[in-house]
Amino acid sequence: MAGVIEAIGQVLFCRDGTRETFMEIISSLDLKPPVLIKPNWSTSEVFTEAEILDWTLSALNCEKIVVESCAHYRSPIFRNHEGPFDSEFEKKLLGQKKEDLQKNDKWFLEFTGIGDVLKEHDVEYLSLSEAYWSKQVCEPEKIRRLVESRFDPLVSEVLHSMVPTRLFQLRGGTLLSLAKPKLTEATISVSLSVKNLFGMISTPYRGKFHGLNDVKLNDSINDINKICHSLFDVRGVVEAVFSTSVSENVLWKAKKVHNLGLIWGACNSIELDAFVASQLGVDPQRVGHLALAAKTFGQWSNEAIDLADQNRVELQ
Repeated sequence: MAGVIEAIGQVLFCRDGTRETFMEIISSLDLKPPVLIKPNWSTSEVFTEAEILDWTLSALNCEKIVVESCAHYRSPIFRNHEGPFDSEFEKKLLGQKKEDLQKNDKWFLEFTGIGDVLKEHDVEYLSLSEAYWSKQVCEPEKIRRLVESRFDPLVSEVLHSMVPTRLFQLRGGTLLSLAKPKLTEATISVSLSVKNLFGMISTPYRGKFHGLNDVKLNDSINDINKICHSLFDVRGVVEAVFSTSVSENVLWKAKKVHNLGLIWGACNSIELDAFVASQLGVDPQRVGHLALAAKTFGQWSNEAIDLADQNRVELQ
């Protein structure tokens, strides 16, 4: 039996999500074409599954495109590693060259069945990294003018020169951040739809956007969200239907949890993330990138936090 979708303030929420309820939430988000879908494929252990992507694409009867950048941790090396995740192993992962990352991407699409879903729906998959490597990027000044017509200047100016031309061509459409709810004791605290757009940075290695001890991370997340909001209407879905993770560190020591059936969706990604964080017992004001996003894109309502506190959930 399908779960019940609750409208709690601006957020749609389902505790026992099925294909039908998921597609109903997607259809309720007023996604105007072209629709760009940004999944969460940061690692080969916990990721937006082929089935979830299939449900998303099935709910959209319009022009759609899947966008993602390459990632060092989205690899068979990471997936099959059985020993300790020490500094030497991390160096091995981060030392992979462009050719290795391209092979990883091909492996990931085949291993997960995601490639078959893309073929079945005849949907374009835009690798942001491939576009960046090929220098198929927009003129930096075009991006600067767009961003600064709406927001304060970017902290990381280099991001102006990293936007693929294809994204610029699709501007005016909708960007759906299709995220997983991930809890961690690391700097980020909680990763939801706003943090998911950090993966819109086209270079696979994003260490310089983290900075030493993640000192630059909040600004970098906010910067890429400024670019995305300047190009597209941004919507958010956060789901833990089949899997997500709770960890001491966002990549290693992860506890994978299964079959929670949780789905959230909202037209306002900031309101969505504040609501979900609160439901998970995390004060969004204490999450650096969310507090910064609220100052940039508009504060969430206190009502959302109160309602979330009354409807707590646990990732276990």
